[in-house]
Amino acid sequence: MVSLKKYLAPDFIKVDRLIRKSLEPSGVLSNDLGLKLYKSGGKKIRPTLSILAGRLGNPDKMDDVYKVSASLELLHMATLVHDDIIDDSKLRRGRPTAYYDYGYFQAVTTGNLLLSTAVHIVSDIEHPECHRTYSEAIEQIVSGELLQFNHQFNSKQSYDDYYKKIYRKTALLIVLSVRLGSYASHLDEETMENLTAFANHIGLSFQIIDDILDFTGDEAALGKPKFSDLANGHYTLPVLLLRDEDEKFSRDLDDFKDNPGLLDELIGQILASGVLEEAMQISTRHYDKAISHLSGIREPVRGYLLEIAEKLEKRLK
Repeated sequence: MVSLKKYLAPDFIKVDRLIRKSLEPSGVLSNDLGLKLYKSGGKKIRPTLSILAGRLGNPDKMDDVYKVSASLELLHMATLVHDDIIDDSKLRRGRPTAYYDYGYFQAVTTGNLLLSTAVHIVSDIEHPECHRTYSEAIEQIVSGELLQFNHQFNSKQSYDDYYKKIYRKTALLIVLSVRLGSYASHLDEETMENLTAFANHIGLSFQIIDDILDFTGDEAALGKPKFSDLANGHYTLPVLLLRDEDEKFSRDLDDFKDNPGLLDELIGQILASGVLEEAMQISTRHYDKAISHLSGIREPVRGYLLEIAEKLEKRLK
């Protein structure tokens, strides 16, 4: 089996052309900044998944799959720009964020431009369910950003609150990728539902691993400062697990909003506990559920999806 990169190379040439054409330099800073952000790289997981889903459907519909794939990458970029504003992040992929380089107004405008461009690219696809699913997803993504903001420094949030946040922050876009690729290529319902279940669980597993890496990862590899989620009041799975297991940690977490000097103490308690291992076990359960939904997917797509899942899980190793 050829490598995934080689298998999708002809597809990504067309997706890349669509994105670059939609973000052609115009002298307007937000437009030029959007192109600069695209050129900065990234794993391109979402367009990869939409193309793989599309490869299982009608080959005559691949042009629509490319539009969906380009649109998803732009949508993902828009959410990152807006996330950096909400999180007051200085770095993204090891580089200064648009927010810190150009300020609040230009960052908001750039994120909005990327979002509107993403929607425009798919506007001529003739599939009502594709557009309904896309619009609902954008609504959920925005509500997820608001939910994250509303729960900032909320030490009483539930696990349900946490899973709603990470679904809308991460898993939703991965689910959307396989569903839009499926709709664009007119894939059968059963295969699309299996891909959807795979994407949901791999997305949850991916975000939980991100939450663990915030405590254990290398800053150069992360592209952002360690412990930034906790410092910014975004309480992730390891934090919630220790909150419910340790009374002292729970009290310190309650006081953290008004006493930011407790940060190092909270970090030390987490690193000295077993909650990072517990979180990894939960991530692994989602990973295993994801893989179980690939049994009916035909090759070589099944093999490539398994490869993607394995690479995501191995980030901790």
